[in-house]
Amino acid sequence: GSANGGSSGYTWKGGRLWQTTFQRADYVIELLQQLDPNLGTKQQQNETRKDNSRRWIRDVALGGDHTVILSSNKKDVISCGKGGEGQLGLTSKPWVSSPSKSKALSSSKSDIAAVCAFRHCSMTLGDDGEIKNSVGKCSKMRKALELCRKRAAESGLIGSNLQR
Repeated sequence: GSANGGSSGYTWKGGRLWQTTFQRADYVIELLQQLDPNLGTKQQQNETRKDNSRRWIRDVALGGDHTVILSSNKKDVISCGKGGEGQLGLTSKPWVSSPSKSKALSSSKSDIAAVCAFRHCSMTLGDDGEIKNSVGKCSKMRKALELCRKRAAESGLIGSNLQR
C-alpha cells in the first residue's frame, strides 16, 4: 500500500477483502507520480472543474475481478486485481493487490486514449477507437468491446462518430 497508509485498491479492512464503500487509494496517485513526475503539475485546460482527478487519471476500467487505470499522460497503464488469465499484463501474477505498471498495456511511443476491462481481458484503445494492445483471454469479446468504445466516445476519450 501507500507509504502514508492509504489503501492500494483492493483493501483488507475489518476482516473483509471487498468493501461496501470506496476507500481512498492514495497509492494510485503516488505510483502515477513516480512513473511521470510531471503529472499533476501542468495547468489544467478546464480550471473550473471541481474534480481534479483528471490531473492524474484519464480513464478507469473495471473487469470481472481486476482494475485498469490509464494515466493522464496517455502512456502509462496500471492494473491490479485478479491476473491469473494474464488480464493484468503482468508476467505470471495470479493476484496483484497493489497497483503496478502494466508494461504489456502501456505505450512509450503512441498515445492511448482509453482502457477496457472485461472478464479475463484488458485492452487499450487509440484515439480512433481501434485496439492498440490486449492481454488475457480476449476472444469472443466483440460486444464488450463495442460497449467499451461507446463509453469511451460518450466520455470524449475517442472520436464519437467513428465508423466500425
